[in-house]
Amino acid sequence: MMVRKIPANASGIQYFGRWEKSPATCRCAQGATYIKANFTGHLLMADLIDPGNWWRVSIDDRPFRRFRPQGENTLLAEDLPAGKHKVLLVRSTEGYMGISEFRGFSLAPNETLLPPAPPKARSLEFIGDSITAGAKNDGPPDAPYEDIEDNDMAYGPQLARMLDAEYSVLGKSGEGVIHNWDEDWPGHGVHTADRYPWTFYSDKKSSAHHLWNPQNFPIDGILISLGTNDFGNDKHHPERNDFTRGYKNLLQTVRQINPHIPIIVIEPVPSWLPHEARQWIKAAVNECKARGDSALYFIPLNEEKPLLDANDYAGDNTHPLKNGAKKIALYLKDKVAEILGW
Repeated sequence: MMVRKIPANASGIQYFGRWEKSPATCRCAQGATYIKANFTGHLLMADLIDPGNWWRVSIDDRPFRRFRPQGENTLLAEDLPAGKHKVLLVRSTEGYMGISEFRGFSLAPNETLLPPAPPKARSLEFIGDSITAGAKNDGPPDAPYEDIEDNDMAYGPQLARMLDAEYSVLGKSGEGVIHNWDEDWPGHGVHTADRYPWTFYSDKKSSAHHLWNPQNFPIDGILISLGTNDFGNDKHHPERNDFTRGYKNLLQTVRQINPHIPIIVIEPVPSWLPHEARQWIKAAVNECKARGDSALYFIPLNEEKPLLDANDYAGDNTHPLKNGAKKIALYLKDKVAEILGW
């Protein structure tokens, strides 16, 4: 098939989230990154090297189609009517599933890439665990874990769309502030404060990691929701001093990279967490504020009553389904808008 190649660095291709860009290849591994472009013609293919991840594509705002990339000839659309079209290409699975490599689009020989639409004026970043990553929100609970994750429909992206904002997501299943789900005590693995400065997810600490430059995707607000996995072990809960010290370290790490950006800390979603989780997170926020961080905020979810019902979860009272994520986003919408002056 004769096609016209469009390189990854073409001016008409827009990238959102944490991407590492070069003329030939753009790479990502944090989950829920996405691409937008406008084009003409009946055919669109992507050169997308990514055997381990699920992606979704929407043409002209039609419903998303889920697919696994097939390399150079990944078919995104065919038999389109003549004229102008737009594509939205979204990674559905989170960073630990591996690095995605996007090398550009292919069009029919006489068709072209069009100038991009202006990006939204606002952007948000979401930091968290499997709940932020959208785990278990896209299929039956007994299906393979990696096959039932739609990061774009977790509460963060849904909230961003409600606020007319672009988004970036850094969500890692099982990750905690000081203790991950599958760690022994004490936890010495990679935690959120370790990986936040990295462009790509990794479960190894190393000085060789590519460091993220926040100017590559400027953001207007940051939302953090962590702590579920720290309290997820029935036999061992963290000590207050250890947990609050770890949370303050996380907040300070995020602040160092984003000196003036409002940081909004969200109480973890599951209502089964002990009340100490909310109290200790709030205490960590207040201690950082007392030390001069005035752009730091806390929003409780379950203080008066549980925000979500049992049927909002994927059968485990932990992982929200898409409708449960929508309830979270709706609850946060006005509160976040007020904090950010939106």
